Amino acid sequence: MKYTLSFLILFLSAVLCKAQRMTFNKGGTNAKNYYEEISYQFINGYLFVTPEINGLKRKFLFDTGAPTQITPKLFNELKSAVINRTKITDISGNKDYLDIVDLKEIKLNNLAFMGVPALVSNSDIYTCMHIDGVIGSNLLRNSIVRIEPTKQVIILTDDATKLPLDKKKATSLVTGEPQSYPYLMMEVTGKQPQMIGFDSGSPYFLVMAETHAKRFIKDNTFETLSTGFGSSSRGLLGLQKEDSLYRLRLPSISIAKAVFTNVITETNKSNKTRVGAKLLNYGVVTMDFIHHLFYFEPINENNDLSEKLWPLKPVAVNNKLLVGVVWGEFKNEANPGDQIIAIDDEPCETMDLCEWLDGKSAVMMNKPTVVFSIKDAKGNIKKINLIKE
Repeated sequence: MKYTLSFLILFLSAVLCKAQRMTFNKGGTNAKNYYEEISYQFINGYLFVTPEINGLKRKFLFDTGAPTQITPKLFNELKSAVINRTKITDISGNKDYLDIVDLKEIKLNNLAFMGVPALVSNSDIYTCMHIDGVIGSNLLRNSIVRIEPTKQVIILTDDATKLPLDKKKATSLVTGEPQSYPYLMMEVTGKQPQMIGFDSGSPYFLVMAETHAKRFIKDNTFETLSTGFGSSSRGLLGLQKEDSLYRLRLPSISIAKAVFTNVITETNKSNKTRVGAKLLNYGVVTMDFIHHLFYFEPINENNDLSEKLWPLKPVAVNNKLLVGVVWGEFKNEANPGDQIIAIDDEPCETMDLCEWLDGKSAVMMNKPTVVFSIKDAKGNIKKINLIKE
């Protein structure tokens, strides 16, 4: 669901006023010495909060990997003035132009933020989440943001002394234009550190940009488990195009000195490697945007992330369940785009994206083995056995 924002200083686009570079790093709160504990819900790997806009509580995704956003429905309600329009390229490589508005006020508990730029955006995933928008990194950029998963609270403050922070469990935090996306350094055993983003809008532990992965593969830092082909990464504007992918095992990495072993990751075609919300399964995250520090307080100092994986990844498209990515030798059994019409003899010839994302995938795939009934492009049907490896 992530995307990089392309602000090209060209005279090709009349909609970008005088082709000036757009920034989302505007507006904020006038509060001083503040401390707010904001409850969040954690559903299917995503964090949701309920800010107040226009006197009403709204459901927003909490996503440090994106700028603040509102849906077209909320935009029409607020009648916010469009202050700019920009071209975006999402994580899947899809491109479009989106409006940018100025949010007059958005409140998180008693903390009010004024004049924050927000994209007017929507996607199939946002529709499934029933959200009104996204709290992004540009709104958070002048605060210390602490996410405590055991309490399911997000703390916002401007005073580090109000938090139990240990600098021995910190690494540098780097931000910048156009939205103050938070970057930190991931240590890779015996190699140069790799800068990665912290993306709370990603439900995974680690997603690696293919350009970064190839460097480590060349150095024999990572073990290539298999190569794949297809599409399963879904960005703001839809699925990425079918392409080659890598599935890798990282023997050991560390984040703010917490060690993770046997980390399995899949590559994508974006230019950002990022650690996602699954990091919260292992400890507390604090992003100190004020003092440029990223803290991670682990439950355990060493964490083995070994797991077994499917050789095929389904994806819901146009009310059908399709083969998204095929890994390794399984390419002889199925092709991306083949329709999955049954799983363990349970029919699924029609499959709503929201239904699939909202738990149906876990119910149907949360087993060590499954039997897929597959229909190929010619209408031929066959059954194939899948085993987690």
